[in-house]
Amino acid sequence: MNWKKTGISAAIAAWFVLVTAACSWAAPQTLVTVEWLESHVKDRNVVILDVRTFPKYLKSHIPGAVRAFGPWRTMNEQFVGFMAPPVEELEKMLQEYGVSNSSKVIIYDQGMTSSDTARSARAVWTLHWLGHENCAILDGGFNAWEQKELPVNTAPAIGPKGDFRASPKPEKVITLAEVRKKMGNGTTVFVDLREPFQHFGHEKKSNIARYGHLTGSLLMPAAYMTIGGQNFSPAFLRSKEELQQMATGAGLPDNRDQEIVVYSNTGEQAALGYFVLDTMLGYTNVRLFDGSMLEAAKAKDIPISMYAWGWNEKGAVTGR
Repeated sequence: MNWKKTGISAAIAAWFVLVTAACSWAAPQTLVTVEWLESHVKDRNVVILDVRTFPKYLKSHIPGAVRAFGPWRTMNEQFVGFMAPPVEELEKMLQEYGVSNSSKVIIYDQGMTSSDTARSARAVWTLHWLGHENCAILDGGFNAWEQKELPVNTAPAIGPKGDFRASPKPEKVITLAEVRKKMGNGTTVFVDLREPFQHFGHEKKSNIARYGHLTGSLLMPAAYMTIGGQNFSPAFLRSKEELQQMATGAGLPDNRDQEIVVYSNTGEQAALGYFVLDTMLGYTNVRLFDGSMLEAAKAKDIPISMYAWGWNEKGAVTGR
């Protein structure tokens, strides 16, 4: 046996293990299982946020979870609802929830539908926008926790106040004024996370002023990103491979650095699109249109198409 070569090989192997461990530590874990949370639920730096409604939280919740229904979204100065509150308000809210800059924040929802998962994703996007990357969604939400028959609690959790300080990242969000400038520029990719019938212009929510989609936008429905409702399954995120197939099939670029703007009706489904593209598929320049269709449809100078798909606007008519 060549002990010299063996020693070198062992050293290289040890170095590889250290580098791998360092990389895994440096990259925040963005999706955790119930098994992971069960083994870390009492960690001092772990803060668990329950973003379900108050009655559901009171009925039962994961031990130690803080009631964190909101306000993650509110009315802005232009009286457009469902947008992010001012940074200082969110900062104070997160402090009350026990969040510090050193916290590992785990967020969970009911876990029945993709809409539930989108609620958690909106909280994740908010934290990312505020500069806190060390946060994750509990895959399958409370439904997955219950199906494993893991312990639950009914007494509200009251932990120590956190000292979170925001460092906002403006590149995570895009305003209506910026959308107006970037539409049709040939480089920014707009992605609609709503249902196909809304994108096509067949139906719309009552609070959305016009039918259709932002002209030229691609369709990648958030509703299809989980397996919620299939065979009574919790709303687990689809595999990375399936999500990549969806992105490719929707026409998203292979270039991971290209600017992508995600939108929906009120910015919640868009947040699930952000979560998938940014944290799971590795797109580095994903921005959430906070006002989404609620704001854009009111602006008459924003081009909106209907009776067509974004990748083929030929024959489209202006959204009425």
